[in-house]
Amino acid sequence: MPTHTPQRSEQLQQGLHNAALLVRRGRELNNLSQQNIHVLCQILGINLYNSQISHIEQAKLVLKPATFLELEKLNFAIDDKKNIPPTQKDFNKDVREKFLQATPYLNVDSEVCDATDFFRIFVGIDELHKSYLTKGVEMTEEMAQRCSVYDRNMFRGFCEDKMLDRGEAWEKMLPEIEKVMPQKKQREHFRLICAGLEEWSLPEIKSYTNNGTIEICPVNQMFSKVMKRKMPDCMTVWTKGDQIKYSQLQPIR
Repeated sequence: MPTHTPQRSEQLQQGLHNAALLVRRGRELNNLSQQNIHVLCQILGINLYNSQISHIEQAKLVLKPATFLELEKLNFAIDDKKNIPPTQKDFNKDVREKFLQATPYLNVDSEVCDATDFFRIFVGIDELHKSYLTKGVEMTEEMAQRCSVYDRNMFRGFCEDKMLDRGEAWEKMLPEIEKVMPQKKQREHFRLICAGLEEWSLPEIKSYTNNGTIEICPVNQMFSKVMKRKMPDCMTVWTKGDQIKYSQLQPIR
């Protein structure tokens, strides 16, 4: 129920505020509105409503045990893109795309939050993941351009290293690319970026990086898994990506 009364202990009060920050900051990083989440929950039969989200974000809602289970259902749906429903009333293409690109709520160890994690944060046992505590890096057009050059250099270096033509290299990478980019349109755009025919736009880079807050890049993880190389961290890619060569990367043994 909504509450304006301070909690009995400092730990519980801090937990209430941390839960508010987690839900609000995680939503904002994914460029989602409270109504977007409400509509998804209604479609999937999850008992969470925009009024509850609003009260949680204001640290005014003491949650019932069942609510933690509903938060888990929502978070798992966001994590597993197969759960994102097709477009329909109040759930248009743009909203659906936001959920397809969304990062689920994470615990302090960068794991997808389950009901227990939400509870432990709410009662002040666990700290928040640092992405919810920072405003992130201000992404720029130059950073988007560096990401394009970086992706292109990695792809071309992989082709040369494995003596594959671009079509062969793409097919070898495709199973992992599909995990990161579930939509065919996304994959085709990325293919053209790797080929040097298109570029990342600033809005795309802001979306993929959660406005410069991510520490682990899904595309870089995909590169590392396929190429068996240790990839640079996100900040290095954003600031020096156009200078990084495939041959500079250390093999993973």
